[in-house]
Amino acid sequence: MRGRTFAAISMMVILICSWSVAAASGASVSFRISDDKVSVALSLHFYQNATALPTLNGTFTDLSAQELTAALQEGVRARSGNFSVSSLSGELVSANGWINTTIQFEIRGASTRKGSLALFNCSWIPFNVSRNLRYGDISYNLIGATYIRPAFERYVDFEKPPLNETIASVSYESGREEVVPMVAVNRAGNATLLDFSKLALPLEKWQTEYNVTEGMTTWTYNPESAVDLKMTVAPREGAEFVSRALYSYNATVSVEGIGRTQGDTISTDASAGFEPLLMLTVVVVTFLVAIVASWTYRSRRRQLLRKRR
Repeated sequence: MRGRTFAAISMMVILICSWSVAAASGASVSFRISDDKVSVALSLHFYQNATALPTLNGTFTDLSAQELTAALQEGVRARSGNFSVSSLSGELVSANGWINTTIQFEIRGASTRKGSLALFNCSWIPFNVSRNLRYGDISYNLIGATYIRPAFERYVDFEKPPLNETIASVSYESGREEVVPMVAVNRAGNATLLDFSKLALPLEKWQTEYNVTEGMTTWTYNPESAVDLKMTVAPREGAEFVSRALYSYNATVSVEGIGRTQGDTISTDASAGFEPLLMLTVVVVTFLVAIVASWTYRSRRRQLLRKRR
């Protein structure tokens, strides 16, 4: 009874404190917690026009799936715990400066039980994959080191021969801030597709919403852009040209029932799932007892009336 009262109070607090969140980017990272596993869905879009990319449209199978699974597991374990990655699927598309990928997989080993509470360790969420993953002719993970840094680095010494003869000026920006050339070059070199370090904000500080209809608690976070770089080159003759690198994503974590957070740990009442069934059983039994009692009462009354006649 005390647990149900606490759960009801928690629901009221979540409903009062929750707010709707608009997605800041088409790219998304989703973590759905269910029982002893976490289902992860990545929908990622990385744009760069510093160099031409090969055209590709493929799915992760066999060796490419095995390599990606091992890399993801390595990245997750580097953050926290002896977790396992399995059931990977997805596809990779590259064209016109875009590298787009959708990846789905499951993580096990992040949940524990403590009495009636189910605890989920989410400290691994800001994981980073540092491997140079390839699919065909595409280096789809270390995009910055492979494609962007060489192009940005080419114009660092534009004031020296022979570039000074053809280039009038070069400027670099990171976000809205103008930065010195080597800062931009180093940030370009660190640009990685499977780098979710921007999600390092503790989960308890993410935006929280409880959906009464679905019975789900959701945490949402829209971090700043993972990559936002710009290089503007002005030739002594002709029009200037701009090289860009853009990559951002938003994230959601969801769990069935009323979820509470402390740091990067989510807790839910593991026994809460039986309460609706128990309540339904009580209602049904009470209804049946009432019907039987009513039928018995009417039957006895009819018998008494017959005897009096």
